[in-house]
Amino acid sequence: MTKTIDKTNLQFDFLMRGDNSYMETALKNYGANIYKVPSGITNYYKFVKNILIKNNYDFVHVHKNSAANIVLPLMVKKFTNAKLIVHSHNTSPSGGSKIAIMLHKINKNKLMQLSDYRFACSDTAAAWMFGDDYTDKQVKIIKNGIITKDYVYDPKVREQIRRQLDLEDKFVIGHVGAFREQKNHKYLLDVFSKLDIPNAELVLVGDGILREKIATQAKELGIQNKVKFLGSRNDINRILQGFDLFVMPSLWEGLSVSAVEAQASGLRLILSQNVSHSIKVTSNVKFVNLDDIGIWINEIKKASTATYKRKDESESIVKSGYDMSETSSYLRKIYQEK
Repeated sequence: MTKTIDKTNLQFDFLMRGDNSYMETALKNYGANIYKVPSGITNYYKFVKNILIKNNYDFVHVHKNSAANIVLPLMVKKFTNAKLIVHSHNTSPSGGSKIAIMLHKINKNKLMQLSDYRFACSDTAAAWMFGDDYTDKQVKIIKNGIITKDYVYDPKVREQIRRQLDLEDKFVIGHVGAFREQKNHKYLLDVFSKLDIPNAELVLVGDGILREKIATQAKELGIQNKVKFLGSRNDINRILQGFDLFVMPSLWEGLSVSAVEAQASGLRLILSQNVSHSIKVTSNVKFVNLDDIGIWINEIKKASTATYKRKDESESIVKSGYDMSETSSYLRKIYQEK
């Protein structure tokens, strides 16, 4: 969003956990201040309290996957006069534990009361965070926009990427997503191990706490030589050019930006039924139930033999409202309100 929003009279600061050198560099290049949050609730509280009081913000925009933890929204209301924006991005807690689900149920009404603005990336994400009975006046659906022009299919880039990754003459099945339970990599490897496609390769882009476990599973299944782990990348738009098929067997999703990017690059997609169907903006998307692994195998096999010509899908992305310029324009109007 920082790449497309008009930053005149706006200053962005970010609270960050963990290390992401690419993101930090990109945000700093756009003039943002970054504050690395320490671990531990006491240290976190003291650090964030100081930041909130010192900087006297007009708005605090909080991105959340659940209402299980509402410490930051409570602090915003206690220590500042800032308008609080709560932005829902998921349909289940990231951890999914019983305690997290219980806290979510307890806190979500409180979160509705605390927030001055409520955003969600999809209708299902809105219902998850703010309740099934939310109204359009209470919650604004803001689609996860992308810089569409960066993803337009380019056969020259495709050739370069496939050569760089040693994927020439391969049927490339690709996935982009963090290695965590939600993304269901274990299921994906099970599917891939049962495919009878001699030239198939699986490319996994992303990082996370389950990466080593998934790498071990690949070895146990005897497919380690046909699975590439690319880690975190800052050239996803180029990597997608090298795929032949994008797959996402997620257990839950708010709204997947990766699926939007894949469609923008002209790819065919096979997604789980748990992915919000509002993500479908081209005719190249098929939703499949996770209950039957055989259907996944058959659909991938069909895709490997079908004649398919990729094309420029940017018009579909823009018309559907997933272009970043529309998202940025709306948010700027909000941020300028006093």
